[in-house]
Amino acid sequence: MASTAAHKDPTFRNYDLGSAKNYAKNREGYPDKVIDIIINQHTSTGGKLDLLVDIGCGPGTATRSVAPHFQHAIGADPGQSMIETARSIPSSTASGEPVTYEICSANALSNLSALKQYPEGVDLITAATAAHWFEYPDFYREAAKILKPGGSIIIWCTKGYYVDERTTPNAKKLQALWQDFENDALVPYELEGNKMTKELLASLPLPWSSYEGQDVDSETKELLKSFDEKDYRRLVFNDEGQVKPGEDFLLARRVTLAQSKLMLGTVSPVTRWREANKEKLEKGKIEDIVDKVMRRTRELLDETEEGKGRDWMEGGSALVIMVIKKKCSGLM
Repeated sequence: MASTAAHKDPTFRNYDLGSAKNYAKNREGYPDKVIDIIINQHTSTGGKLDLLVDIGCGPGTATRSVAPHFQHAIGADPGQSMIETARSIPSSTASGEPVTYEICSANALSNLSALKQYPEGVDLITAATAAHWFEYPDFYREAAKILKPGGSIIIWCTKGYYVDERTTPNAKKLQALWQDFENDALVPYELEGNKMTKELLASLPLPWSSYEGQDVDSETKELLKSFDEKDYRRLVFNDEGQVKPGEDFLLARRVTLAQSKLMLGTVSPVTRWREANKEKLEKGKIEDIVDKVMRRTRELLDETEEGKGRDWMEGGSALVIMVIKKKCSGLM
């Protein structure tokens, strides 16, 4: 059948082992309060805590945070180097058993060999900053096959970095610099999936989407009916950097300039920019795009007395959490 594959990621799944290890080292995980919201969204609607499948797991960044809430956990990713890296980092479940990691794409979930041990099915499928690369409706077809009745799909992603004007010197100029970096300099190197994260997955296909122009087979159509639109929830936090008085970013981050530089090096448009400009970089004809934004960050901090010599910024990212429930009775 035809499927929406325009979002397919050509970068992370092709990482070599060194790049995958660098990604694991320099991509921050998710704070406990975010994981608590995800678990509560699942359990408050009847979801159980037996088996987790984290798809698009990369080196296991989110898997290691969610798995301790479950008796068993599987992390799946199409990138061999990502899975090899995930396996090299200790991670375990509430039962004390290690997380199982397996090479698998989102459109082939029912082929996961590890699922043979769990014939009753999966309680929760998660996708952390990964669903914008999946193929649709294939992912939902496969999710419907493996989820228990009443099980959940919970997808989340972040957007941008918003400087906290309350605590960061020269915050307005720094915010403008970082917004220009994301919304101007990197745009030519974005793919459709990157654009979807910038809108907090507002256009992400859902099981009940029309899929116009696609030849959706009858089996898939029936499986998509396993999900009920009335149970769908989309929770958005701190969009455009908005923080209520007296509160903080849900995804708050205090990062050093060195940490920021390393993290930006893992962003896929940056990777593609570097690939496109490799020869000029090697010949010293242009400045690296990350080096440039970090140099300007340093200069803007030094414009203020309180920012001179300061090597960190405080702020946070916008976050969306999407909850899709499988009907309590229906196809397995």
